[in-house]
Amino acid sequence: MKRRLNRTQQTRFLLYVIYFLILGILSLAGKLKLNYAIILFLVVEIIFHKYKSWRNKRFYHASINIVDKMTGEEFEEFLELHFKKDGYKTHLTPKTGDYGADLVVKKGREKIVVQAKRWNQNVGVEAVQQAVASIKYYKAHRAMVITNSSFTENARNLAKANNVTLIDRKDILKLTENNESCPICKSRLQKKEGKYGFFYGCTNYPKCKYTKSL
Repeated sequence: MKRRLNRTQQTRFLLYVIYFLILGILSLAGKLKLNYAIILFLVVEIIFHKYKSWRNKRFYHASINIVDKMTGEEFEEFLELHFKKDGYKTHLTPKTGDYGADLVVKKGREKIVVQAKRWNQNVGVEAVQQAVASIKYYKAHRAMVITNSSFTENARNLAKANNVTLIDRKDILKLTENNESCPICKSRLQKKEGKYGFFYGCTNYPKCKYTKSL
């Protein structure tokens, strides 16, 4: 199955195209030297890692207002980053012919297909239908539909009947309100309620049992 390059991977590809173009020009001019090639390579790598760090930080610490201004593709990358932070292996599906899933995520033996909707209006039954259809194609165990908006009543009823998890604006708000990472396994910390009140616990529990008081 062909995977889509995300914006970060596209940027790396573009940088290397520029790198090889410069090497080609230097070679034709008879000025190509090994030290030039090494220096250019290091510059490309530094630029790429700086860009990747900036983009990941921007997405990871994005407020709901920033999420609302994202393109559909950026919203998918935003979700992908948060799934990775929670210990999932992820990949983006092709832009066209995605068979109803924008993301496929996996943790342990469970595979989940994700339909992402960065919308300004309520999400209807079509998104749920697409998510359900994608389960069989990607051989997944279940499906999610995630939006920065809300769902219609019909969409909620259909999701309930097909065991599809719906994540809406209030859940995205919780996600953006707490972006702390576990210092042990780097997964996201989640607000939980225990015997002695509320606390932050690692989303990688029970593998990681780190907690932090509020």
